[in-house]
Amino acid sequence: MKNNVNTVQIKNESECLFDYIENCKQQGFKNNQDLKSIKWKWILETGGAWFATYENNKIISMSGVHPFKDGFRALFRGAQLKTRSSGINKHHMQSYCFHSQLPYQIEFAGDNPVYITTNVANDASGKMLRINKTFFLLEKQNLVEHVSCEEIFYTTQNVWKLNIKNYNQIRKLY
Repeated sequence: MKNNVNTVQIKNESECLFDYIENCKQQGFKNNQDLKSIKWKWILETGGAWFATYENNKIISMSGVHPFKDGFRALFRGAQLKTRSSGINKHHMQSYCFHSQLPYQIEFAGDNPVYITTNVANDASGKMLRINKTFFLLEKQNLVEHVSCEEIFYTTQNVWKLNIKNYNQIRKLY
């Protein structure tokens, strides 16, 4: 039986959302353990949106997008409960957030620049510092450009500008 995986924008709280948050909490994802920590309402109130990837009607990954600088910040509070099956790759396409949600967030941003931030020192999930290192590798592939290192929400983060054209070309391979 093939798993049914799809990604959609979510606008309302639901049992699926609460189940996902509970699973994140059990896995120790501190930024994803309740609606307050993911800033659920804040994203919606600032003109942003949430996108979730479902497998067999259960959320397995979720991230937000919101206005930021001269564009939008994508993959906000991104987390996944399982890895996307994509084989070994150097483009970070094993991430449901990067592969499956980012295209919707790019579309949501319209013609505006898209930024992604990665934590430099604060690792609220045990995986954030590894993702930060991954983005330096993505920069070498011209998928992102390092813009700055700055404090955002009381946390030092690297700010990356997405090369949308190159991202869309590489994503076609997956």
